[in-house]
Amino acid sequence: MKRTIFSLLLIAMSSAFVFSSTGRNEVKDDLEDKIALSREGGTTRIASASRMFSIQSVTVEPEVEAYNYRNVVTISVQNYRGTALVEIIGKRGAKQSFFEVYDMGFEAIPLNGIPAGEYTLRITLGNEVFTGTLNKGKNGHR
Repeated sequence: MKRTIFSLLLIAMSSAFVFSSTGRNEVKDDLEDKIALSREGGTTRIASASRMFSIQSVTVEPEVEAYNYRNVVTISVQNYRGTALVEIIGKRGAKQSFFEVYDMGFEAIPLNGIPAGEYTLRITLGNEVFTGTLNKGKNGHR
């Protein structure tokens, strides 16, 4: 009898620890860190692929995504070849960076050195410009 009660008590305590640890783990949606980008202008690029007997032209649109997480802006570019210019511009400061993209590229830009506030993010790919707004909070908080 004592063994059964001890076993049930041990199982109850184990399950209480498991449920309490999973209750604290919050599932955070990445969409709250995503910076909404809009395209300002430019033309679409045409990538051509040649085969043995025929040539096909495919219109390729560059895909650009940007995230702001803990004082670091990360930028992902796909379907583009060339230099990507990144500008972070605000009333209280600015930052500029560039990186080379070979069909796919990624860059992480720390926001250290610029004060908290609202900033405009501008990503230039050739003659196409993508813009968005980001808020930098004090010590990485929004």
